[in-house]
Amino acid sequence: MFRCVAYTDAMKDEWDRFAWSKGTVFHTTAFRQILVSSFGYKCKYHVILNEQNRICAIIPLIAGRNLGLKKVGVSLPFVNYTDICADSEESFKFTLDSLIKLKDKYRLNYIELRLKDQNLDSSEWSLNLHNHTFVLSLSDNEEEVLSQSTGSNRNHVRKVYKNNWFSVSFDTAHMEAFYKVYVKRMKQLGSPAQDIRFFKSFLEYLPEHAFLLSVLDNQTGEVVGGMLLLASPSNSTLYYPYGANLSEYNNKYLNNFMYWEAVRLGIRNGLKFLDLGRSQTGSGTYKYKEQWGAKPEQLKYLVYNGSGKESGPPDRESLSFFVQLWKVTPSFITDRVGKQLIKYLLP
Repeated sequence: MFRCVAYTDAMKDEWDRFAWSKGTVFHTTAFRQILVSSFGYKCKYHVILNEQNRICAIIPLIAGRNLGLKKVGVSLPFVNYTDICADSEESFKFTLDSLIKLKDKYRLNYIELRLKDQNLDSSEWSLNLHNHTFVLSLSDNEEEVLSQSTGSNRNHVRKVYKNNWFSVSFDTAHMEAFYKVYVKRMKQLGSPAQDIRFFKSFLEYLPEHAFLLSVLDNQTGEVVGGMLLLASPSNSTLYYPYGANLSEYNNKYLNNFMYWEAVRLGIRNGLKFLDLGRSQTGSGTYKYKEQWGAKPEQLKYLVYNGSGKESGPPDRESLSFFVQLWKVTPSFITDRVGKQLIKYLLP
């Protein structure tokens, strides 16, 4: 009844129609091109075809080497979650069976899925429940959205505007300045940063759906924070997958200003939700996002390695030594090495 077939460029239009109607911006071939061109990953995308040779499910799968230099498949790296895009329960189940076969076909050490709304009840897959994403409901009324926040968060938002500390810009000419802030903040957190070409590629391949939100210090005119935001009309969601700010501005509530400007962007574009991104359960960012009234939604990271034993990407605790080492290593080393190392993290 169904067949699993490797993706070809001839399928691009039908794939994207299916992805935009039943998936998200991350399911599209544009995001595939961003990953492949930025990191040199191997594309292992597949489609599930029905008896009429029409697409009824898609498998966005990227193959690369992990930190142990083992060949692995992830759906998808640099994305917090990508639920399986299928038009029926039958095609969904066939997709899961196909994924197991693809592991063997391409001799992958494991396959990792990152789900939010879907569940996979199978002992063959090991499950990681360490992460949540936060989804904030939007409406046409800004005050109504702000009223979901705690009292202290509302006060901080109002205070930053009253004092006129910052301005917002969507000028892509700020990309270089945003990137410097991003690299600095990632180093403080103990993480390597992607090459700037990764961020520029969103503006190239998704020009109608990618927004660079930059925050400028009104005294100096310098960029002190920013977000790369992605609009996904199919589920009416604005995603915040990448961004950073200078921590020395925390006492001026820079984060509050930046998040609120993302809210306003989502409202202006008629979107119904703002996805504030991934946080580990109980972390500082987890608690901060709760203040906005955003609902924590459990992310389910599943790994299949064929053995039934737990095996997959390392968690942050097992990498804690390297995280601390990265923080103290000179920037002239981390800035260069990080661009090469990041692709092996498959974050």
